[in-house]
Amino acid sequence: MASYTIIGAGIAGLSLAFELARLGFSVRVIEHRDYAGGINSIYPGMGEFIGSAVRSVDIEYGNSAVSINDTYYEVWKNGYRELDNNAIVATGFRTMTPPELGIYGDRPAGIYPFHAVLDLLRYGLLPGRNIVIYGDNIYAALLGKSLLEKGCSVTLVLPNKLDLGGAIKDVRVLRGRVKYVKGLGRVERVLVNEEWVNADTLVISMFKPYNPFPRLRAVGQAVIETYDPGIVIESGRILAGELVGNEHMLIDSDVPVFPGNRVSRDSRRVIVMLKGGGRVLINDKEYVITGDAEVIELPDTDKVVIRRVMQ
Repeated sequence: MASYTIIGAGIAGLSLAFELARLGFSVRVIEHRDYAGGINSIYPGMGEFIGSAVRSVDIEYGNSAVSINDTYYEVWKNGYRELDNNAIVATGFRTMTPPELGIYGDRPAGIYPFHAVLDLLRYGLLPGRNIVIYGDNIYAALLGKSLLEKGCSVTLVLPNKLDLGGAIKDVRVLRGRVKYVKGLGRVERVLVNEEWVNADTLVISMFKPYNPFPRLRAVGQAVIETYDPGIVIESGRILAGELVGNEHMLIDSDVPVFPGNRVSRDSRRVIVMLKGGGRVLINDKEYVITGDAEVIELPDTDKVVIRRVMQ
């Protein structure tokens, strides 16, 4: 029976590891941080799932994966080993860079990616006191709430309309885009639209799925653009089913589908991704995609055709 190494102990990696272990496989999770949960450790209600999974699977903290000359390795303090094709990527989102986002100006101290601030908070540290968070997702709002509770002044800049669902109070919210950063040794001001906002810290909370090891299968937010932790967890369960499935069915789709265009006929469950939501036609049945992605059980046929329904 195959054994698997999962790169990343976020909720997707934990979900996948738990399911594979339940199915009788040997599985280990490697995590370069010293805690599990990743970006979703800040999400309300995730603590119970993370705690239960951590108690059920083998996690090796402080171990990382790297690529050298197109070969993938697991590395730790005193050694390394080559990873085979049974390694699975669960490293989650990457934070977008200021140039990607059209943020120009000085590059002083005080500009942080989201994940770095999450680490600082875990160790009882703060990135600054007068903080601008730039993000288009619920994680930005939740981070703002945590920093506010630590006594920081927080301005949340939202480039798009976002339903925060009452996630935050007492946080100043600006609609617009961060365009420019001013500062010598440290961030001093941030230009939002045409307004200068005084700040000593800018936190980037804009994300993209990213698989740093493209030859390997990936799961969760490394490959799915969703901010719904339920869908992230479900991706782990779906991939576990794929790894043990036998007979497969083919999918012809004009929208992205996880885990791909060939899925196990045993489960027939996929995640259909449609940025901003909408409707899709699966064979002769219409489905509504809420948010950016939806878990759907496919009909039991040899071939499935998925087409976006144009509004």
